[in-house]
Amino acid sequence: MKKSTPWIILTLVLVFAAGIVGGVMGERWWFAKKPQDRRLANAQHYPSRDKWTKDLGLTAEQQEKIREIFKKNDERMRNDETIKELRAASNKRFAEIREQLRKEIDAVLTPEQKAKNEAMLKKAQEERRLEKEKRDKQSESQRNRNPKKETGNEKEIDRGSGDPGGPRGGHSGLYPY
Repeated sequence: MKKSTPWIILTLVLVFAAGIVGGVMGERWWFAKKPQDRRLANAQHYPSRDKWTKDLGLTAEQQEKIREIFKKNDERMRNDETIKELRAASNKRFAEIREQLRKEIDAVLTPEQKAKNEAMLKKAQEERRLEKEKRDKQSESQRNRNPKKETGNEKEIDRGSGDPGGPRGGHSGLYPY
């Protein structure tokens, strides 16, 4: 019995440690938020059209008119030249800042490190591109799985891109409701 006691204690300690490590890793995996979830959690939350309709007691006619207003606004956001110019200017400025950052970092790195850094950046860019394609495919399949349905006199709410609570979420300052 004396020879096996240290082995029993060691086994219990290892099992206990494995349980702690498994618990911590499992918790991080299970409860970890995806980056897009964090972004949505930090955004202002506007009520969904379902809640809006229920809380305000909107009629079917009012719902349809508001749905059309959102559609017109989406079109304005896509076609407004000022918004396009702002996006182009901000994209250009971000590109300039990224280029300045790259030059400053390259000034610190050795030639070998520069080559490795370029490879890392290309790999990260490719991963972002693949992730975007994956998200686009998922959102496309989600749209195909959830077609509009009619239930009784009410139509199921169409979640357009400008709809607060829609797939892109609310736009701060655009929808005060």
